Amino acid sequence: MVVIVTGGFGHIGSWVCQQLVESGHEVLALDRSRRALGYLRGSEDKITHIPIDVLDQAGLYRTFLEYRNRIDGVIHVAGIIGGPIFAQNPRQNIYLNVMGTVNMLEVSRLFNLRRFVYISSGAVYGVRDNIPLEDDPLTPGDIYGAAKSSAEFIGIQYASEFDLDFRSLRVYFAYGPGRRPSEVTPIHQAVFGCLTGQTNISMSAGADQSIDFTYIKDIARAVCRLYDKPELMHRQYNVSSGVCYQIPELIEKVAEYAGINVDISIGPGRIMPRGPSIDSSRLRQELNFEAAYDLETGVKEYMKWLNDCS
Repeated sequence: MVVIVTGGFGHIGSWVCQQLVESGHEVLALDRSRRALGYLRGSEDKITHIPIDVLDQAGLYRTFLEYRNRIDGVIHVAGIIGGPIFAQNPRQNIYLNVMGTVNMLEVSRLFNLRRFVYISSGAVYGVRDNIPLEDDPLTPGDIYGAAKSSAEFIGIQYASEFDLDFRSLRVYFAYGPGRRPSEVTPIHQAVFGCLTGQTNISMSAGADQSIDFTYIKDIARAVCRLYDKPELMHRQYNVSSGVCYQIPELIEKVAEYAGINVDISIGPGRIMPRGPSIDSSRLRQELNFEAAYDLETGVKEYMKWLNDCS
């Protein structure tokens, strides 16, 4: 049996594919394009690339029909990530994030798949001063968070009305191999830019905001553990490192671990509508999950990958 991973060559999706193969699964990686990623070398015989867009409903149906007796379930990662770029083309990005999810839910329903894991975001909680629990109300603070919340609600209704085993994992600020800081969001560029030679860090705001970055391998491990668990008590889970820093301190720590001197100029207030972290108690209690990477270990491994790719 195989697992379908949408966005299979994206940042999170590629590591999910790697972890699935490592744990004995075969993977169908649905992605419009394929990237050459060193950490996937040696897994080519276990990962089949299907060049397809999740908005291509007919193409999805043909793919599911072709593999209909081999598909075990879906891990749906594909979508546009949050940040300023999302609001530059809101209609298209909302359509991709919401209707792409609907298309995957619908084809999963039609082919009676066993399980559907949706990769959501801590953006569903919006602006918080506290660290929200999974049962806290969803109060998105931007249009990206609203799209992620909408997709979650639709997935839960598919579970209720069509008996699909829908599970959602809310991710908070992934970093690590697979994407350079400049390929992600402005906050990634500010925090991790020194790893690629940026030594003058300037932001108009953010000095009073704390944030929690989680290493990509920990996120992928949480995704696969959530997928593999036969029975769960809940449908929605959070994953984070559990350690947050004010943004200036975070930048200083990344630079310190990398052995780089940086000049930092950050204005007061918040730079984005997010809280400091999200609580991962359910993962710890139900799946015995703990983040394996602290910031120092993650930064050093990330820096090595960046240097190896340069």
